[in-house]
Amino acid sequence: MTDANDTSMIDDHSDLPARIDAATVVQQLAHGLVSRRVDVSMLHRIAAEVEAMVTEIEASPARSRLDEMMANPRFAAALKSGTMSDVVEDGAFVDLFHDSPVSGSANPLSIGLRIRRENHESVGTVTLAPGWEGAPGRGHGGVVAACVDETIGGLLPILGTMAFTGELTLRYRAPCPLGVPLEFRAWLVERDGRRLRIAASGTGPDGVFVESTALFITVDITRLAEMNAPLDQEADHETISHDIDTRETRH
Repeated sequence: MTDANDTSMIDDHSDLPARIDAATVVQQLAHGLVSRRVDVSMLHRIAAEVEAMVTEIEASPARSRLDEMMANPRFAAALKSGTMSDVVEDGAFVDLFHDSPVSGSANPLSIGLRIRRENHESVGTVTLAPGWEGAPGRGHGGVVAACVDETIGGLLPILGTMAFTGELTLRYRAPCPLGVPLEFRAWLVERDGRRLRIAASGTGPDGVFVESTALFITVDITRLAEMNAPLDQEADHETISHDIDTRETRH
């Protein structure tokens, strides 16, 4: 089972190890249903038992990820200092969001990507399970894109900032294999004010299968503390549009 000492980043609640264990089993169930021809009686049994569990779960108190983030001491320290550069040490796994649909260890829908810091780059590793199959025997292109985006997201605390995706471009150079170790890697190309130009790649046993370039726009992490003052989305989108238009004009 999960060791609580291995999961001490943003979510430090005592139920985290149990949530991770539950998520892991649900993931195994989901991928098993996709990859196996299960007996009909077993399928009916699963439906009935899980439905009863869902009813009980939905009666439980709701969670707020924002509230949990704000209450975490490490994130509070980052807000106070205005930077996240001290959150992730070299070689450490970047698991700041345990409920992430891509890399969250406590999310039963997670793809299972694990991100670590390697010097000034982020490295994501995963072995795609049967449920992520697109074309026969190949990983779904949307899942590949999500892994690229998440690996880039893992680069942000290494850079000491928070940002959101403005533009993500991918070139699929080869099919993405299932059931074998994959590595995604992201690095900073250029920093221009609030604009971060980032590159990334995905590699399997037979070489590079995807390459990516991205434009991210940084946000002031201290503004997350202003619960009644949402981020200036319109201004941010204007920045992105202007940047993209300028680049296209140059070309």
